[in-house]
Amino acid sequence: MDVGEGRMRMVEGPVVEAADPFDPESRTHELARPGVSAGSVTPEDDPVVPPHGAGLRGWLSRWRGVLRRCLVALLPIGLLAALPTHFFVGNVDDTVIAAPALSDLLGGFGLLLLPLMWLAYFAVSALPLVIALAGLVPVALAEGATGSLPRPRRVWRLVAYRLRPLWLWLAAFGLLTQALPLLLTADRLGPAVAAPLAVGLAALSTAVLTFAGVLGCVVLIERDRGRRRAQHLCSRASLSGLVAASLAVTVLPRLADAVWGGLASTVVAVAAVLLWAIAAVVTYAQARRAEGPVTSNSLLAELATPEFD
Repeated sequence: MDVGEGRMRMVEGPVVEAADPFDPESRTHELARPGVSAGSVTPEDDPVVPPHGAGLRGWLSRWRGVLRRCLVALLPIGLLAALPTHFFVGNVDDTVIAAPALSDLLGGFGLLLLPLMWLAYFAVSALPLVIALAGLVPVALAEGATGSLPRPRRVWRLVAYRLRPLWLWLAAFGLLTQALPLLLTADRLGPAVAAPLAVGLAALSTAVLTFAGVLGCVVLIERDRGRRRAQHLCSRASLSGLVAASLAVTVLPRLADAVWGGLASTVVAVAAVLLWAIAAVVTYAQARRAEGPVTSNSLLAELATPEFD
């Protein structure tokens, strides 16, 4: 026999290719999560995807599990989101104060820059949501698939090419939820409508955040799909948990600002946005499970699909 043929080489660990969990002809085998015996992991046991038909109890179980396992990774994500949250979110009224200064500095052209300043504020105010979703989605799916938190470099590689469309979508929704409170105020409509107006705007913001959470996951994971796909998935999932998380993002920072001030409002807002991102991932996974068998591993494979122009 030729010396170059049939030679055995020793390696330090098993070498396997990524397996398709739903391909019966697959010749490779996925390694089980730590503490789980081989072959026992099924779509019903996935740590991120709620079991089919489990309802709110199953959703809460997965939501708490993701929060507990990914808590360490949430800290740097929250620190990144804190800066735009503190200086930009909810501060669009500052552009009105800046208008006289612009007018004195640049003459009549200063007022023409005011709409551009508003658009810039709307775009930057979407950053906390973008950072939370773009950071949490790969972290949760990778941890659910492998049992360990991914490194920051891998997280960046998984979502770098999808940040622009995600930002554009969320900035558009931010324009809707922040422009209306500027146009519809109790001073213009009368004090009698102040309470109903506040409730209506809070409900609108909650609904927008609920849909934006599912849409953001669609944009990141399914890449070439958008609004219609998100609408379909919203009809397949129980949205009560995500609605509660969206309501917390809408209401809690304002209450914290009124009681404790701006710094406390920032802390509460960042925490609420991170919890909202977890709720969005679990709700999206629940909707995908309603369509058919799906696991963290299969969702991670979709997220890791190379980007083609």
